[in-house]
Amino acid sequence: MVVRQGQERTTHGRAIPGECSSLQALETLERISDAVVSLDRSWRFTYLNARSEWLLRRPRSALIGRVLWEEFPEARGSIFEREYRRALEEQVDVAFETYFAPLEAWVDVQAYPSSEGLTVCFRDVSARKRAARALHESEQFLRSTLDSLSTHIAILDGRGTILAVNAAWRRFAHDNGCAEVDGHSPCGVGANYLGVTEASKGEFSEEAPSVASGIHDIIAGRTEPFLLEYPCHDPFKGQQRWFLLRATRFAGPGPLRVVVAHEDITGRHEADEARRQLIREEAAREEAEAARERMNAVLERITDGFAAFDLDGRFTYVNRPAEAHFGRKREALLGRRLEEVFSGTQGAAMASLLHRATEAQVPVEEEQPSVVDNRWLRVVAYPSQEGLSVYFRDITEQRRVELWSHFLSDMGAASTRSLDCGDVIRGVVTHAVPTLADGCAITTRDACSEEEPSTEAVAMTPGLGDALRAACAPGAQGALGQLVTQAVGTESGVLMQEPSPGAPGVESAVAVPLALQDRSLGVLLLVSTRPGVRYGAESLPLVSELARRTALALENARLYRTARQAVGARDETLGIVSHDLRAPLNTISLLSRSAEKRLVQRAEGAEAAEALRKIRLVVGNMERLIDDLLEVARVESGRAQLDVEPLEVPRLLAQVQALNELLAADKALRLEVDFEQGLPRVRADRARVARIFQNLLGNAIHFTPPGGHIFLKAERRGEQVCFRVKDSGPGIDAAALPHVFDRFWQAIHARKAGAGLGLAIVKGLVEAHGGRVWVESQPGQGAAFSFTLPALPEPPASVRQEGGEASP
Repeated sequence: MVVRQGQERTTHGRAIPGECSSLQALETLERISDAVVSLDRSWRFTYLNARSEWLLRRPRSALIGRVLWEEFPEARGSIFEREYRRALEEQVDVAFETYFAPLEAWVDVQAYPSSEGLTVCFRDVSARKRAARALHESEQFLRSTLDSLSTHIAILDGRGTILAVNAAWRRFAHDNGCAEVDGHSPCGVGANYLGVTEASKGEFSEEAPSVASGIHDIIAGRTEPFLLEYPCHDPFKGQQRWFLLRATRFAGPGPLRVVVAHEDITGRHEADEARRQLIREEAAREEAEAARERMNAVLERITDGFAAFDLDGRFTYVNRPAEAHFGRKREALLGRRLEEVFSGTQGAAMASLLHRATEAQVPVEEEQPSVVDNRWLRVVAYPSQEGLSVYFRDITEQRRVELWSHFLSDMGAASTRSLDCGDVIRGVVTHAVPTLADGCAITTRDACSEEEPSTEAVAMTPGLGDALRAACAPGAQGALGQLVTQAVGTESGVLMQEPSPGAPGVESAVAVPLALQDRSLGVLLLVSTRPGVRYGAESLPLVSELARRTALALENARLYRTARQAVGARDETLGIVSHDLRAPLNTISLLSRSAEKRLVQRAEGAEAAEALRKIRLVVGNMERLIDDLLEVARVESGRAQLDVEPLEVPRLLAQVQALNELLAADKALRLEVDFEQGLPRVRADRARVARIFQNLLGNAIHFTPPGGHIFLKAERRGEQVCFRVKDSGPGIDAAALPHVFDRFWQAIHARKAGAGLGLAIVKGLVEAHGGRVWVESQPGQGAAFSFTLPALPEPPASVRQEGGEASP
């Protein structure tokens, strides 16, 4: 309130006319809520209204006429004195607020100067000041509280503009490249948060549209809170962090406000993920425990041995079959190394395998002898981060069968190298020791000859060999002698599975008869002197198979010997018959020729002369047949002696062409000869090679119809020269091709053929030279016979230049 003498006054905007009477003015001043005092120029109170008495805590009667600075000495030198004096001196209105300690109150003071003095209006604004201070302190507290939070908080208005942010928001904005430029930050106060989110694009901005939509819904009143968890890439740490965005409409009077808080929940998210991972690991652990229990149950039921080792090579698990393989209870194995359990060489092979698997970190498999007994195991070690898993299976029987199988295969191959009975028997006993036994003996009775029974024995020691020969002697006594005697009358043989006083040093033995059909050829005896190697019931079938194969080999040797004897007798008989036939045939031929000449000279008996000529032709055919029979016998018996020499191929072909050209022309056939240039010489018997060509060309001329052609060619094939005789005859049926080189076959299956020995002789002579012969034919397209002869190495060029052609 302002009061000025003689002027218009206003109180709270209400005009007080200067013409009003003093009474009306005093009544008005008494009713107003402001305190009003008047001071003269001597600073004495001239007027106080009722409100001033309450505010100054003095009755007006005690202050009228009193000097202000005396009654309120605290005001001297204060803002009151400075402003009051300035108002009087400068005649200006002054206004100020200050705290006045004597009154313990905040006062709002307005002073209006006049010529008579100073009118002062003041009111107690302590309540407003306290409220303002409380509000300020509350705001400071709220700001301090918000700044102390790690959550990033911003206050938005109804348009999405940021009105305030806390310290965490400012730090986050600064750390992520939103620092202020010229007092403005794109993420700070004054920035449009909605605009930023709506314009956000690119990587790591997938959630921005959802945030903008959620804030729009809050501003429009369609929803109260908006929550969103989203990942945020930290460009400085190169990590992914997680945040929870909460947008809430501020409840209360006043303009619309939206509180947006971004809480870093990376720790919580990681904790939740760790908790979920822990749950998964716990579930996996439980499943692993259950799987381990199931696996242990399976491992206890399997027949294979299984053991687990840690990284230090100590047993961590052993199943029941493994206990048997190790010969120890699992209690004695768990927690110990192989080297601690087994001493010396026991377990060394398995320890070496475990070491190799650990070093290479790859599975290692090996067949090893067992640490107990005399058995074999297939051991497989699988390395892992925890150690080693080792599986092993008893393969003693499998190894024994494989050993026997290999032995029988080797024995079969050895027995076929020779068809001599003695070689067969020596081969069997030599192969059997020490592979199958420490000693082996075979006694034969009428196996290969009519002589007395013979015995062949091989042993690891001379004493054992003598014992075997003594046991196989007729009427022998003792454990081994009785075993051999018993085996003669059995089908599968007999066993001695335990040591016997009658056979010192022998741990086990088996005797099996050498029988073929119902005939006994002898006995096979195997003995072992090692405690760990013993023959059991499972050995009898294998030893019986060995005996059967041995008996078969002996029978083959006997049959071969008999066949050789028969062939020898045949050849001898054939030679005698051939020799005896040649003499009368020669006599018939000579007498026929002589009689034919006499008849021709007399010019009479033409028919008788022709008959005699035919007799001579038949005699010639018989002589050639005798020659073919003798040649076949010599070739098949291996007694064909070759008189080999170096032969020039062109010269050889020229001779063959000269001998057969007239015969071919006589049947209106064309004989062509062709050969490669520079062919090497062949090493062959000239007469025998000529016979080969004569037989092949004779067949070609015989079976090729008139007007056809015969082609003779020579070419080089590696270290051999290949000769080919091809005709244009009717060819050979496919079913007949495998038999064309059989003896007498053409005589049976071919019309107009001879005895069928020509091609058999060709085959025998070619193979005797070390070559090969074959035929190719298609019906209607002729036949082609080919054979090879070994080529001689070319002489050095210097030899050819100095000496010219080398002499044969």
